[in-house]
Amino acid sequence: MLEQLVLLDDRANALQGGDSGILIRSSARAKRLTLKVVPPYQLELVVPRGTRPKVVAEFLRSNFDWIRRTTDELVARYPPGLRLLPTSVELRAIDARWSVDIAVNDKAQPRLRDHDDILSLRIQTASGPEGFELLRQWLLRRGRKHLRPWLAAEAQRLGVAPKHIQIRTQRTRWGSCSQRGSISLNAALLLLPATLVRYLLVHELCHLRHLNHSRRYWRLVAQHEPDYLELDRRLAAAWTEIPVWALPR
Repeated sequence: MLEQLVLLDDRANALQGGDSGILIRSSARAKRLTLKVVPPYQLELVVPRGTRPKVVAEFLRSNFDWIRRTTDELVARYPPGLRLLPTSVELRAIDARWSVDIAVNDKAQPRLRDHDDILSLRIQTASGPEGFELLRQWLLRRGRKHLRPWLAAEAQRLGVAPKHIQIRTQRTRWGSCSQRGSISLNAALLLLPATLVRYLLVHELCHLRHLNHSRRYWRLVAQHEPDYLELDRRLAAAWTEIPVWALPR
């Protein structure tokens, strides 16, 4: 089994709460062995289907220094405390904060109750992963409630009309625009400042006119957001501000 090849020391295991430090994923499309970091803190090894375990083991050994160095960086950035259920959730984009009341009950069905009138969440679960999933589903519902009308209002202001709006939880993209004119947004945008969210909405809506990053595209973005260069830089760096629970595994 390929999974039995995975290494490292306690630092790697700490990232997954005692599980293996590297997730091995077999891929029929992959051409070569690839190591990468999947946000927020997962090391992933992509293995072309049919690769012999001996080849995988040698690849891991030859990249041991990079794995150890990267693992150290990830442990430093995401210490164990960040992988616990939060005591509060702040949706900066809409200037709202929810307190989180955690009631651990091994016998009860995991669930989350949203007391919107007093901005509080009550999570009843016996494990962190289950609590994370409950919070992600709650964030997804909030994203659909707030991001869809926000995007629609910006679209009207820019004089464009997306054919479809989809809200999801994603690891590596804040948003995207398809050739068919559909726009997808990451629910985790609600965790960012409103200025960054608005810029991302403008960014994707401008793709309805220019589905590329040409000079014409950036000129259009600049018409609606003159400070786009600084906002784009801040948005690219904002992944470090997203709590672990908000990103799908």
